[in-house]
Order: sequence, then structure tokens, then C-alpha cells
Amino acid sequence: MEIFIYEELSGEELDLSDLAGYLEEKGARVEVRGGFFSRFSHSLEDVAKALAKMRIFDPANPVVQEEPLYGEIKYEQRVLAGKAKAGGVLYDGFALQSYMHSLLPRREISLEKLHLVITSRLLATYDTDDRRYHARAVILGYPAIISTSGIVEAPAKPQEFYLQRRLLGEDTLAEAQLKQKLRQKFIDYGDTRIGEVLKGYALQALFYHLFGEAFCEEKRCRLYNAHWQEELIEAQFSEPELCPRHEAMLKQWKEKRK
Repeated sequence: MEIFIYEELSGEELDLSDLAGYLEEKGARVEVRGGFFSRFSHSLEDVAKALAKMRIFDPANPVVQEEPLYGEIKYEQRVLAGKAKAGGVLYDGFALQSYMHSLLPRREISLEKLHLVITSRLLATYDTDDRRYHARAVILGYPAIISTSGIVEAPAKPQEFYLQRRLLGEDTLAEAQLKQKLRQKFIDYGDTRIGEVLKGYALQALFYHLFGEAFCEEKRCRLYNAHWQEELIEAQFSEPELCPRHEAMLKQWKEKRK
């Protein structure tokens, strides 16, 4: 089993070797490859145009991939070149996954290979039940994509945060102080805990690839599908890492590989 990790981060620095070492402990061979698009595409202009088509402008309506504006393409080119941050833009996660899959050579597509992309782009998927997009921390499938922005934005912050922020209005200084006060209850941008949370989502991607299931109902299992930041922190920083059932599944898989 090989896992290939790619980095598509703008303005962020993460030690992906730590993530690689963690996954190797779980029984896989891991290679950190650098940028996904720079490896598999010969034209970053084409990539920029494709990304611009995935932008979500109306959370209540599915993306229609129309011809993007010149400025939108140029913005994506600057992000790809590391000259701008991928901030303030929401992308259709399944559209991005499908596009990345189309770039993979046939020799790279195998049940024995898992491609895992770490991106700073904020991704969302359209929910037909309530007919709107929802931010996601992970897009499971092939390749699997983990969004560092999604780790911050997808699980909801404590209700206390939203109630107090409503009272603050446009006072950004007071909001910063509020975040500092509640910093142990949620993950924020630049948070040193993001690297550890990445391990949990990478484990979800691995379980989905190996067993067809990624989530757990046990709140103290790293595979728990957290909808609140406090749930996310509990699932990723509690002991043991996995519930007994998922621990047994992973152990059995590792023994078969010997």
C-alpha cells in the first residue's frame, strides 16, 4: 500500500513529513511529492482556468462551469505561482476531485495507491436535502483531499462564540480578543494543532480507501465525523486514537500485509 501526499498550500507552512511518518506507522509506504498540479499538468494556465470554473458564487445553487472571467483566471494563476493566497474563495469539492482524477496517469490509479492532497483552498459540497453548499474539511474518494481552511471553517465553533460575536458587531479587535479567550475550544488559522488534526482526516481517507467506510459514531475515535469544533478536538486529541472496532480493523489489515 502506497500513499502519495501532495501539497497545494498558499501562504501556509506545514510539516508534512510528520504526517507521512504517522501514516507509515499505520502500515503504509508514504511519499511526499510536492505540488499535485505541478506534477501532473503541463499547463498551469489550463489548471487556473479549470479552478476558476469551480468557484461557488451562490451557496444555494450548484456550480455551472461557465467560461470564467479573465481576472478570475489570473487570480488562480497567482495562487498557483505562490504569489497570492487562496483566501475568500469557495470551490466545489467534487468538481476539484474529479478534475484532479482526470489528471492522474493510468499507471498511478490503483487500489494499492492512495493519492492524498492537502490544500488551503476552502471546499464545499452541495447538499440536495437543504439545497445549499456546506464547507468540508475532507473530500473522500480518489484522490482524497483535505482542506486546511475546511478544518477551520467546516465544523461549527462553540455557540458562545457566535452569540458574543453578534454583540460585537464590526469590532475586529474585540473579535480577536474573543478568539483568544476561546482558543482552546476551536481550531483557527495558523493553529499549531492543524498538523495533528490532519492525521485524523488522513486516517479517514485511508479507512475509506481500504474498507469503504471512513466515519465512526464513537466521539473519542479519530474517525468521528465532527460537526462542531469541540467535537473535532475531542476526537483528535483523546486516547485511545481509535475505537476498539476500528483499531481491530487496522490491526488485521497490517497483519495481512506482513
